[in-house]
Amino acid sequence: MTATKNIDKTILSTSYIPSLTAHTATFMSARSKERSFLPARGAHWWLISFSNPIALEQFIAQLFSNGFYGDIEVRGNDIELQTKSLHEAFVINSYCHPEAFPIVLSQLTADAIFVENDSHALLCNQRNNGALSYTGERLVHLQFSVSPSSWSMLNILSQIISIHAIVHFDPTGYMILKATEAEQETIIRHLESYL
Repeated sequence: MTATKNIDKTILSTSYIPSLTAHTATFMSARSKERSFLPARGAHWWLISFSNPIALEQFIAQLFSNGFYGDIEVRGNDIELQTKSLHEAFVINSYCHPEAFPIVLSQLTADAIFVENDSHALLCNQRNNGALSYTGERLVHLQFSVSPSSWSMLNILSQIISIHAIVHFDPTGYMILKATEAEQETIIRHLESYL
């Protein structure tokens, strides 16, 4: 799949994860209304934004002309792709150049809040989509802006945090973690390397 300079300019952003971690696949699956396929651990994953529907359709036609059999979800001018095929990953990356869109974090804020009692824990558990909270636990609330996609940031964080520490993840840029002060500092330092 050769990309012309004209087509390259129509790609607004590319978020690429070379291997979905269990953390990322699990939280993507929890948001199953956003896609018609089930995110798979170890799969290559992309979220590509195009400037117009014609460029998107040209990209889709090129994918199928090269024998793409992976998963596709289209929303507006955005396309989400998943495959376990190295050949398909090579073809997609040669077209959309994910290296041109590095992960950039901004507007990072963090606050720790203790779960005061069972009622507070119950409310946390009703509102959040991850690990359960218990009385006395220290929860770190993180707000951030990530481009091109916060899913890439979650995939990176999964290298240093347990899935059991993630109380909530929202791809709009909000996350709640169970963390001690020392763990919070480690996480913040890790995130700051993307500022």
